[in-house]
Amino acid sequence: MTIPLTFLLATGLTTNSALHNSSRYTSMMELNKSLITRRLPGPTTTSLPSSKSSSVMNDEASNSRKPRILCLHGKFQSGYIFSNKIAGARRKIEREYELHFLDGPILLPQTNEDDDGADNNDDNIVNDERLAPRSWWLRSEDGKHTLVREAFDYVMQQTEVDQYDAIIGFSQGGTLATALALSGMFPNVQAVCTAGAPYIAEAFDVASQLCNNSSLKDGFDVPKLHLAGETDALVAVDSTRELCQKGGNGKLILHDQGHLFPTRSARVKEVLEFLGAALSVENIIRR
Repeated sequence: MTIPLTFLLATGLTTNSALHNSSRYTSMMELNKSLITRRLPGPTTTSLPSSKSSSVMNDEASNSRKPRILCLHGKFQSGYIFSNKIAGARRKIEREYELHFLDGPILLPQTNEDDDGADNNDDNIVNDERLAPRSWWLRSEDGKHTLVREAFDYVMQQTEVDQYDAIIGFSQGGTLATALALSGMFPNVQAVCTAGAPYIAEAFDVASQLCNNSSLKDGFDVPKLHLAGETDALVAVDSTRELCQKGGNGKLILHDQGHLFPTRSARVKEVLEFLGAALSVENIIRR
């Protein structure tokens, strides 16, 4: 899958007119040369005796592997930042699932805050590309979200060699996770879990353009868990509720924190119970 060269790296401005300023942006061709998908090492599949044939080994490895989950970070984060932010939850989830953290395609200017409002003022950010803030799409001065279709294409290109059973997303990444499920581009995904994710019409518009009636229904039926903070100052609960309603087959859980992916034991337990039920053989067959 080839990504259009119109997908550019942001270096500060987000207006449509600024997208034509070649001195402030790098083309997607240059991005493909320099951007590396960031995945933290997840649980490995069971080791198999070397005496077995490669076909048998591949079949057994496929049957024994842990379910694989694609993790999409929020705006002003990266895969590495998101992974560290949810370290407490990640360690528990990784006991049962293999997590892949993907970097967003758009590099953003350095800022003192990331998508959960935390202070990000660290000199190491300048020297560590894993900490470079990123985004999946941009928002112009008139409030419209741009480069959304390119974000879908980018995720597909970066994950085309992998098969995922579920998607976890925070904030902007949660909106993308929901829309990807609806688009039918990830037919094997059986669960979506989001936190602090708003409803964004442009993402749903792209999903509807990409899918056919069958895949839209399948994506609508995929179980979805949406977590929303009652004190979230960045994403209103009503926006997440709309995402839940329009994304289909969703459950909304409110927590007493702000704009973050909850890592408290009670919330992580709810996430694990949701994933366990959604990815159970009985539930998949029933759907």
